[in-house]
Amino acid sequence: MGIVISFQNKIKVKVRLFLNIFILTFLTILNVLPQVNEVADGVIWTQATGSAQFPARYSHTSVVFNNKMWVIGGYGNGTGYFNDVWNSTDGVIWTQATDSAQFPARWGHTSVVFNNKMWVIGGKAILDYLNDVWYSTDGVTWTQATGHAQFLARWGHTSVVFNNKMWVIGGSGIDYLNHNDVWYSSDGVTWTQATGSAQFTARYYPTSVVINNRIRLIGGSDSSDYLNDVWYSTNGVTWTQSTDSAQFPARDSHTSVVYNNKMWVIGGYGMGYLNDVWSSTYGITWTKATGAAQFPTRYRHASVVYNNKMWVIGGHNNSGDLNDVWCSGQQTSANNWKVYE
Repeated sequence: MGIVISFQNKIKVKVRLFLNIFILTFLTILNVLPQVNEVADGVIWTQATGSAQFPARYSHTSVVFNNKMWVIGGYGNGTGYFNDVWNSTDGVIWTQATDSAQFPARWGHTSVVFNNKMWVIGGKAILDYLNDVWYSTDGVTWTQATGHAQFLARWGHTSVVFNNKMWVIGGSGIDYLNHNDVWYSSDGVTWTQATGSAQFTARYYPTSVVINNRIRLIGGSDSSDYLNDVWYSTNGVTWTQSTDSAQFPARDSHTSVVYNNKMWVIGGYGMGYLNDVWSSTYGITWTKATGAAQFPTRYRHASVVYNNKMWVIGGHNNSGDLNDVWCSGQQTSANNWKVYE
């Protein structure tokens, strides 16, 4: 009798073990399937707002500072040049820090975050090209570092922070004369020329990012055509071409960010307004995330990486000026975002 009971107990144990393994396997499949079907970065874009509180604009700048996204200056058709400053913690609600900063209204400037400050560099004002430099610790009060930097006044240039310095690269000045000079500063007051004539052709409205301890310069327009070449430098003096013809169509007035250890190119203008999205690890080979994102085509918009998402803010297309805000990833509920890894 004892032998029969022992045998039955062994059978029960084996059945329970089998059921446990089956349940664990089933739960694992449920958890894995969504990961298998996940969409790659930059494919899905979700609208945070179709009409932000700031007026529609293009050729503005955006940075991430003090855990907020910021929009600075720009131009609106019918509205004119801006020197207002706005911020947001979610991309939906935007708060005005000031409607009239101390710096003159402008577009085509650059902005960076450096030394715990936001900076505004150059651009084009109503009657003049600019080479002034301003900074702020709160977006409300702006202090002039210099009214006339050593580099020529310009707009449509690009800027990064690299090796504990701010950099100004290329752009266009008086009579639309394009530049290929490179300048740097550790304080915003004194600017030193790294090179007066880099290996890349003079251009305006390229983009630049810093990745893998290099400055990367991407696209833009020279005196004759749109560009899709990519260059890099480890010192700002010597520039090496990664490719003279990337897989993405030639363009200017796009945006670029670094996200998930890749550099990204978003929208812009080539043979028309664009809303495609491309990525690359080294700048040689580029992969298309999407040829037509959910956001409308645009150029001279702004982009940042914030809260583990890429963002697209404002810009201009055939329909006019924009003040919509979009981010990468899919919104699954009111406050629940799924970011594709």
